Amino acid sequence: MRTKLVIGSILLLVGFLGGFIPQYRKARETAEQLSTQGRELSSCRLSQQLSNVRDSAAMAYLEATEKNYGIATEYSKQLFDQAQKTAGQTDDPAVRKLLGDVLAARDPIMADLANGDAAVVSKLQPLVTNLEQSAKP
Repeated sequence: MRTKLVIGSILLLVGFLGGFIPQYRKARETAEQLSTQGRELSSCRLSQQLSNVRDSAAMAYLEATEKNYGIATEYSKQLFDQAQKTAGQTDDPAVRKLLGDVLAARDPIMADLANGDAAVVSKLQPLVTNLEQSAKP
């Protein structure tokens, strides 16, 4: 009777481990894949947000060169709002520095647009250039 109990316990343990170990490995692999995909998703979101910032900067520059200062002001508001939001959400120091430089130009650009000053184009141009260069690998 005792040997049957020992053999039964051993078989139960082997059966448990036979089912547990493969499932544990599978769960670990799935968790690693999920983590990798989460990082990829974050990277894609950051790229999309930076693309929106670049688009707004380009449109503000385009409208300012055409002397449509009201429309350029709207695009500039979008640009700076998106830059501030993105800077607050990223952990990448290079992106934070780039967006910090963009945000540092906010007050002079918005003031020139409000005054209808054509000099705003020369302030928007380096912003657009820096944002475009940052997009290149």
